Amino acid sequence: MRMPEGDGMRDIDEVRKNIEELLIEEFSIRPDVRLFAFGGGAGRIASFIANKKIEGLRVIAINTDEKGLESIDADKKMHMGKDVLGEHRDTNGERKVAEYIMSRNKAWILEEANNADVIVLLAALGGGTGTGGILETAKIINERFDKPIVAIMILPFSIEGKRREIAIETVNKVKALVTKSIVLDSDILLQKPSVKISEAYKIMYDEISNFVERITNVTRREIEKKFREMYLREVDTIVEEVYANMLIAA
Repeated sequence: MRMPEGDGMRDIDEVRKNIEELLIEEFSIRPDVRLFAFGGGAGRIASFIANKKIEGLRVIAINTDEKGLESIDADKKMHMGKDVLGEHRDTNGERKVAEYIMSRNKAWILEEANNADVIVLLAALGGGTGTGGILETAKIINERFDKPIVAIMILPFSIEGKRREIAIETVNKVKALVTKSIVLDSDILLQKPSVKISEAYKIMYDEISNFVERITNVTRREIEKKFREMYLREVDTIVEEVYANMLIAA
């Protein structure tokens, strides 16, 4: 069938666009980005992000300190390690303990990651839950899935000595397990004495939130692109038939 020209072509383009939008809506083509935040520092950032209500993003806050989860907003809050720590409130900065706790929760982590299009791991490094949590979870997901994994890691201040050494060591290990890594240095918060530390943290929270939102938006565009490639290859034929029927009916 010969495609019409002029106004007819514009009409067909409109029909094509409407069909694409209807099919995307009908099949509920939406991104599924899962953000796993480990420990108290990352939990506060995750809470900030969760309050932005980014469509297609599921925020999961994980902590071994149950009290640390109380003030956090998230789509899912997971208190881990009670069976290991007993009366102790948290890992007391022991990353190996956190790694062990995550390994015991492997099935739950895999279940949460299973349907995700993209996985984002967030941690403030140097302590126990954040450092051990992000490393062990990266291992678990990397071994099971062929999915994009993005790690956002925050280094402690230089003056924190041993904690910073542990953090840098962890960064190098995590980088080998993920698709993309972003490393933020807490020292940058001190570079402008005129900016209060609370305001500097707010800027960092905003930057991380904007980055996660961009990941979600890119994921949405890629999913819609693949959907069009897979399901809408014959859309021109469909549109031509619909348009021809409209002309006949007219």
